Amino acid sequence: MPNNKKVVCITGSVWTGSRSAPRRMLVKDGFLRPTWFTTGRPLTDAEYHQVSVPRFHLENADKNILVYTEYGGSFVGVMREDYESAMDNAEQGVLVVGPPEIASQLAAAIPQTIIFSFKDPGMDLSEFDGEAHLRGQLHRIDVDVLEPGAWKTVYHSMMDIIGLPASNNPF
Repeated sequence: MPNNKKVVCITGSVWTGSRSAPRRMLVKDGFLRPTWFTTGRPLTDAEYHQVSVPRFHLENADKNILVYTEYGGSFVGVMREDYESAMDNAEQGVLVVGPPEIASQLAAAIPQTIIFSFKDPGMDLSEFDGEAHLRGQLHRIDVDVLEPGAWKTVYHSMMDIIGLPASNNPF
């Protein structure tokens, strides 16, 4: 991984689909999201390509799958080649938005990974976040999505943790 690029994961139970959610801003700031694979239906709003279940098992046996999870009877994740392509083409680094299982696997595979877990105040972290938390890779951010300016505050907190300057007008 290039020393000047970052790996950021966003996970958690707070919906981040709004136009002002930080994941959209990070893409504007030069982060690329890798193409995901699925043996069934898409899990996130990322770009996907379909693979058969036998191909999934062959790719996994050959260690060509970086991270994956089983969801609803199918497998979804990111292949190494798609991750490396995103990293090569990104200005700032790679952004992976997905479930905590994916974030924890990525953090274990790439020690420089930073995970942001968005939660409503008072909610517990996922059982998958424990090891990343112990390694200092996990940053919990409590978000009240009804609070005016909540996503702007979250965005600025994230950029500070990542160590990059925030856009003057990210929204």
